[in-house]
Amino acid sequence: MNNTLASSSKMGIGFGLMSTLVTMAMSGCGTTVGLSSDRYTPLFDAAPLAKYSGKTIVLRTFENVDDNTSFFLYQGAGRRYGGPVLASYFWYCFKNSFAKLGVNVLEDGQPALGVTTMGMNLKHINEAGFTVSVTASGATGQPPLQKDYSIVGPPITNPNDVPGLENRAYAMMSALFANIVSDPQFQSVVTP
Repeated sequence: MNNTLASSSKMGIGFGLMSTLVTMAMSGCGTTVGLSSDRYTPLFDAAPLAKYSGKTIVLRTFENVDDNTSFFLYQGAGRRYGGPVLASYFWYCFKNSFAKLGVNVLEDGQPALGVTTMGMNLKHINEAGFTVSVTASGATGQPPLQKDYSIVGPPITNPNDVPGLENRAYAMMSALFANIVSDPQFQSVVTP
């Protein structure tokens, strides 16, 4: 009986050790900063962008084309950021930001005859900044816009402050959105 208990104990310890090693290998080393579009609050002044209020836009699928990211995470110096699918996270943050401007956002595939459309490729994403390629087509026959937009995040003051790093990532998202919607070329397509 003691041999059976000893054998079971060794198997249990071995299984526990194997589970721990697999979990560590999958998660990698370093800090993971969890991001969620549900916790994202747009941080920009909507007043100068009042011309967007009442407009409708179709947000097409956002695509992550940055080979230095995973499906869920982008990298920093010893840190990973993410949790949801990155392209989906960007899409929902943009949806929330457009809603703050009073824009009615339709999902790709909804009936949208004569409505402005916008799509995005996430070209370069890391904790230092974002570069995206935006494609926008106007509702009234303006030529489509395809343009790259970039932002650089503020310096990291405390690399161990996970809530601070999360808020910094959300502030970068707001800065990227504000950069795009403040661009006169983008405005001429979306708000002619």
